[in-house]
Amino acid sequence: MTQSVSAAVLQAARSLATRQELGGASMADIAAEAGVTRVTLYRRGETRPAILAALREELAREERDLLVPIVLGDGDARGRLSALLTALCEITDSRIDVLAGLDDVTLNAIYHEPGEGSLTRSEFIDPLVRLLRDGAVDGTLRSLADPLETATALYTQVTCSYTHLRREHGWSAERATLQVVDLAEHGVRA
Repeated sequence: MTQSVSAAVLQAARSLATRQELGGASMADIAAEAGVTRVTLYRRGETRPAILAALREELAREERDLLVPIVLGDGDARGRLSALLTALCEITDSRIDVLAGLDDVTLNAIYHEPGEGSLTRSEFIDPLVRLLRDGAVDGTLRSLADPLETATALYTQVTCSYTHLRREHGWSAERATLQVVDLAEHGVRA
């Protein structure tokens, strides 16, 4: 768990991201958006890394709350994977403006493990890893050499493709979900 960041500061970060301003925002900009002074942010330990960590935790918690019941649900791994990928499109849609407004540096700080050739952070891909492993056991999904790497590829394929189709192509949520989930599922079916 990271340092506490106030709800107002977290909302300010989301608002700035939605307007595509978070990447270049100074601490004074974040403070002004939150309705506090920059000194207040520093006094409370609400630094840029702490704010990004809090945003990461919030996004991961939202996903975990939605996806874990699917992972632990009934049915074979292939069926649960389909439901999970559909839900991942749904949650991506709910935060699409925030995600589209994050510059590469900020997006990487939230979603990627540090370092060259890194994977997506475990808090985002663990549900996929679990289903990929379950599917290898129950025979509904291919056995994979590296489920962590495949989960990173799947997570990125689904969230980035969905976001692009919705924002850049103007596709409906239903159309984008159908296409993205179908292609992702075919890549791992047994």
